Amino acid sequence: MSQTEHIHWFRSAAPYINTFRGKTFVLAIGGDLLRSDGFDHLIHDIALCHHLGIRLVLVHGCREQIDDRLQAAGIESRFHRNMRISEKSAMPVILQAIHEARSCIESRLSMGLPNTPMSGADISVIGGNFVIGMPLGVIDGVDMQYSGKPRSIDCDRLRELLPRHIPLLSPLGYSRSGELFNLPAEELAAQVAIQLGAEKLIYFHREYIHRDDSDQFSTAECLQAIASGEAEGGLASLLGQAVDAVQQGVERVHIIDSSLDGGLLQELFTREGAGMMVTNRFYEGLRRASIDDIGGILELIQPLERSGALIPRSREQLELEIEHFLVIEKDGMIVGCIACIPDMESRMGEIACLAVHPDYRKGGFGEQLLAAAEEQARKAGLRHLYILTTRTSHWFLERGFEPASLDFLPEGRQRSYNEERKSIIMTKTLD
Repeated sequence: MSQTEHIHWFRSAAPYINTFRGKTFVLAIGGDLLRSDGFDHLIHDIALCHHLGIRLVLVHGCREQIDDRLQAAGIESRFHRNMRISEKSAMPVILQAIHEARSCIESRLSMGLPNTPMSGADISVIGGNFVIGMPLGVIDGVDMQYSGKPRSIDCDRLRELLPRHIPLLSPLGYSRSGELFNLPAEELAAQVAIQLGAEKLIYFHREYIHRDDSDQFSTAECLQAIASGEAEGGLASLLGQAVDAVQQGVERVHIIDSSLDGGLLQELFTREGAGMMVTNRFYEGLRRASIDDIGGILELIQPLERSGALIPRSREQLELEIEHFLVIEKDGMIVGCIACIPDMESRMGEIACLAVHPDYRKGGFGEQLLAAAEEQARKAGLRHLYILTTRTSHWFLERGFEPASLDFLPEGRQRSYNEERKSIIMTKTLD
């Protein structure tokens, strides 16, 4: 990377850094990643995220390490439904493997060698009995013995620690009776993210589903990929956890290419990303408009037109522009709409006709519509967006738009500008 490219990347990362500061992310680190050549680089990137003010909780797995330890001890690894059967006689060996994996992570995060990315890091890693576990019991007639699942997480203590420390959770759950259970790390990470109210849950996996148009997936698309066999084995398991997490309030779940050096930073701080993201933020009811939606759009925008908040649009004009509209539909009713009308010559797009039904204005639908319209504009190759508004300039200002003069607009839009309406012109550069 040249010096110019480095500066550009650093500047383009600034909005993400500002957004993520003080937010809580849960990272699940599998046992295979602990053994990979890229593990040290991941540790450096985790340290960097911590110093940028992101509050991190690490959950580690160690399936491969347990397999090796059991084999060395002459104990067969037994599984049911891809879950380990943790026999009583094997638990001392399993615990030894877990503690060794944990020590590996702690030692790496404790490094502070000069002339390395960890120089002066001074990271405090905290562990403890944060997880209450319970036995899986008998599944399909198979006694899972000391294999368990998370019952509850001590989130109050974790929140107290997060501003200054990185909690590191091993895949262990303590019962009220003093028993110790071996937990699936992926499920534990999901439950920590859910109960902690984390903004992101991040998994690392060598496989993920890639699409040319977008690597954002809804929960419905994930379930379809599992049912169709497009996602199998470990990926199917991760997608199942991702669906559960998103449906219970985690905003986004990322599955990052574990073989990519710097994948965590690329996924978090660049628009291109380095894997797939699961979210319902843009999908539940949000879609491109069709000619059949014109009646619903008119019903939604006409009260705003009468109040003067929106410029009146005829049915004929809507028919001509409908391909540029996005809508949110709930129970068969259009409750939100937005248009992004492109001018390909100038590579600008006009954000127009943003409206949300009064009953849904506290649901964040306006932000979802604007974000989806911005994404549509990027895919179309537009460089700038602009709006003409009389009453909502502060709302757009808070979302990255800036005041501009009339001569910024495409020539055709300058000629059609209504001097009597005196709309405020605002613009936003797309990164």
